[in-house]
Amino acid sequence: MRSNFTQLITSVSLVLAMGLTLPATALAASSVNMVYGAHNYLPVRSEGHRFTSTPYGETAAILNVAGKARYHGVKHTISSRGLHIPNKSENRVIDRYDLTFPVACGGQTFSYYEGKDFSALGYHTNGKVVFDLLSGGSPYSAPRLWGPYDQVLNDPSPMHVVISNGEDDGYGLTNTSFVVGAVAEMPQPKVSNYGSAYSASIYAADSCTTLDSAGNTLVQN
Repeated sequence: MRSNFTQLITSVSLVLAMGLTLPATALAASSVNMVYGAHNYLPVRSEGHRFTSTPYGETAAILNVAGKARYHGVKHTISSRGLHIPNKSENRVIDRYDLTFPVACGGQTFSYYEGKDFSALGYHTNGKVVFDLLSGGSPYSAPRLWGPYDQVLNDPSPMHVVISNGEDDGYGLTNTSFVVGAVAEMPQPKVSNYGSAYSASIYAADSCTTLDSAGNTLVQN
């Protein structure tokens, strides 16, 4: 189990470090609006990545919770239709692993999403799912809210595909613009409320570090 979790962290870290840059022409033009300027739509830099605001959540805790959901959750095969995710995974069958944590650890349900060249963590709240893309899409994709492809399922917001000039955004000389990712346009109250709830739930779930093999339930450390 520890080996599998280590592999998850390693694979996510490698994708975060490498990024998957897509040419602007690779995205279907009809899916969302296309805009230029990562520095305008993702003005906050943190840990080498860009966000629309001060990030919510801690990377290590998010990856820890994602690992628990992936290896202890109930697996479902679902369609990715309706999700704004890196286009290689659009309209594909992807895997989702659902795990509800004990009440002592927050009692929240998280889902780990896994598809071709992407992974994400979903936090369930009042019929909505806060969707945090962990890896895939571009060098800007990373754990924590709100970055490229982060969104709220069942509470849709306009999505803008941000196009970056690599030279302008610190990626050296390049003659080709690339897709940073789809960025949600949400009112500040939603950004704050969903982000704070996600961060608090991650903090609580992160404390569940022991697996009761008899009951296959997570218990608080």
